Amino acid sequence: MRNAVTDQPPPPRLGSLELGRFIAAAFVVVTHLPPLPLALRGLALGPLAVQYFFVLSGFVMVTAHHGDPKTWTRPLNFWWRRACRIYPLYWLILLPMLFVDWRALPPGALWHLLSLNPANDPDIIPPAWTLRYELAFYLMFGLCLAPVIGRYVLGFWVFSVLWLYLPPAIRWCTWLRGWHWMKGGLVVKYLATVNVYLVQTSNHFVSPWECLFFAGLAAGWLFVTLRPPLWAGMAALLLGAALCLHSLALSKWGTEYPNALKLPLASLGYALFFYGLVVLEARQFFRCGRWTLRLGAMSYPLYIVHMPLILLVGWMLPSHTVLTLAVITLAAFVLTFYVDRPLQRLLRGLRLFG
Repeated sequence: MRNAVTDQPPPPRLGSLELGRFIAAAFVVVTHLPPLPLALRGLALGPLAVQYFFVLSGFVMVTAHHGDPKTWTRPLNFWWRRACRIYPLYWLILLPMLFVDWRALPPGALWHLLSLNPANDPDIIPPAWTLRYELAFYLMFGLCLAPVIGRYVLGFWVFSVLWLYLPPAIRWCTWLRGWHWMKGGLVVKYLATVNVYLVQTSNHFVSPWECLFFAGLAAGWLFVTLRPPLWAGMAALLLGAALCLHSLALSKWGTEYPNALKLPLASLGYALFFYGLVVLEARQFFRCGRWTLRLGAMSYPLYIVHMPLILLVGWMLPSHTVLTLAVITLAAFVLTFYVDRPLQRLLRGLRLFG
């Protein structure tokens, strides 16, 4: 989620993606506001924001690390930097909540909460479920950075995700032969069954969500290896936007998570859209000010701190939505520029593995 939610793209940073990351974090905040004011209901696009984070995570992984030295310490350094980026701020927000609720924790829950291990464990900070997927991405992508075996790990990983879709695809092709007798309700029931199958047979390392991460990887790889003309970037942007709009129309315009069966098509749309957007910015078709970089830096603190503050402010002053948003924004600003950034500058100088 260089995490989509938690990190910065390498210089030169792309203001469009930074601004998009802040807007996505704001969508998550609005989605969790209780009660949600009528004026903000159209912005409750948390599911769309999560998809953006996963795609951006893959994009930044490639653009940030494609030029790293190909040594056996490369994965270790990558994992160390990711851990330094995610855990300190997460622990800072988590520990006060643990102090309040630690007596109610079941056995073993403390380890699951502190480690963010990639598993379906309940979280005190609700958005942390996406960080568990991010960690799974990082563990696998770190192996992909290893010399000699890296490309084979990536190939096996992609193949494993595609394998999830093979049984439904074969069954679907078989059913198409009898399309003339298939009723609409039967088709809908079949698609629902396939969606349940995909969810039940997946895990954090091999799941439909990986399609979004792979979309970011593909867009990032194209960006660092190709320098197409402006018209090609525009064409990719428009085609990607069309596919994204088609996918959004099937998921109530970003207010619901897409059906797992439809994620590959949505991921293709995101890959083309991201690629077209960054090509246009790199070609200076448009420019983003430095303020977009500052907003992007606030996205991870905003993403992590908003739920505890919604609960706290809602408990003290219920139904004060404007005040809640003001407190969350101020807290995210302070955490970003007076806690997180100084801490990252300190940790950036630590290299434990060569």
